[in-house]
Amino acid sequence: MAPRVDEFWERPDPALAAAGAEGEWLVARVRLFAVTLLLITPTYKLIQYPQIPVFVWGFWVTFGAWLAAVAIWLALRRKFWRPWLGFASSTLDVSLVTFALVTFVFVGSPLVALNSKVTFEIYFLAIIATSLRYDERICIGAGMLAVAQYTALWVFAAFRYDLNDPVYAQGLGEYSYIDQFTRLILLTASVMLAYAVVRRAQRLLHLAARDRLTGVYNRGQFDLALEFEVERAMRMGHELSVAVLDLDRFKHINDSFGHAAGDRVLVEVAARLARGMRTTDMIARYGGEEFVVLFPQTGRAAAAVRVETLRAQIAAFPMLTPEGQELTITCSAGIAELPTDGLDGGTLLARADKRLLAAKRAGRDRLYSDDDELACQVEA
Repeated sequence: MAPRVDEFWERPDPALAAAGAEGEWLVARVRLFAVTLLLITPTYKLIQYPQIPVFVWGFWVTFGAWLAAVAIWLALRRKFWRPWLGFASSTLDVSLVTFALVTFVFVGSPLVALNSKVTFEIYFLAIIATSLRYDERICIGAGMLAVAQYTALWVFAAFRYDLNDPVYAQGLGEYSYIDQFTRLILLTASVMLAYAVVRRAQRLLHLAARDRLTGVYNRGQFDLALEFEVERAMRMGHELSVAVLDLDRFKHINDSFGHAAGDRVLVEVAARLARGMRTTDMIARYGGEEFVVLFPQTGRAAAAVRVETLRAQIAAFPMLTPEGQELTITCSAGIAELPTDGLDGGTLLARADKRLLAAKRAGRDRLYSDDDELACQVEA
């Protein structure tokens, strides 16, 4: 099912963002390798025919692309990743191809650009690479930019030059309106294919990363997203909080009403928690009746307010067993904050879990978010 327009432009959730960052790193390595190989041909032609302008410009355009590839590779190697980098790098890939074709128009012949057998095909590599970012916005944006830029190039050349003049056709083939129109169709088809690949990859990632019972993320995917968000928060100076929630007396529900009732409770609690999340938040089932929530760009106080609201909503509406009996569900929770409670995901989870256990010992159905609360409990 296609996303709504308002959902389409939202930032991907932490799981997809982490996958997109890995994809951007892969694209950077492939880009550098491919451009390095592509630099061989224009370098050879420049050495052999230094007096021919089209070969001179072909070398410098390719060399510029190589420098850009090196810069992006170095930035990602040093863990410099931003949500906008996928847009910027894919736009650069497409625009460099267009710039090369425009250069051919002015220093060579318009038919060098319009009948290009190598440079034009790089558009397809750039469009295919967008599917590795797990972000359909990048796919559509870069793909349609390629279509728009090549259309503008074609229109300019058609109005500026007499493309049927035999002077331009010497050794370059003839100008064909149908061929150019076919190129635009193929570019558009490649955008549609890349978009379909992204959507399918998202669905497969969704299936692999989700808990089969509740539909929220599983432990493995949460750990990956937590590592990614902690690194991003430390680098950019953002706040970040983690919450651990555990259902109170869940074993009693299984023993008294059966595992089917327990499963229904887990599914309903997960659904209520998920409805209270922002797009950038992430909820996962961490094991048994325990859930964890990741709050990017959120401090301890704001996270505590939201978790307390969710706990109250869960307790306020009883759930029904398969036999129709009402069950009032409560949960206990602990919260930890970066960097106050730790500088890595494992330490944050351990601190949040410690506060959860303290909440259990204090009588359950409560939330602890800092050590002052634990101290008050010990004194009491």
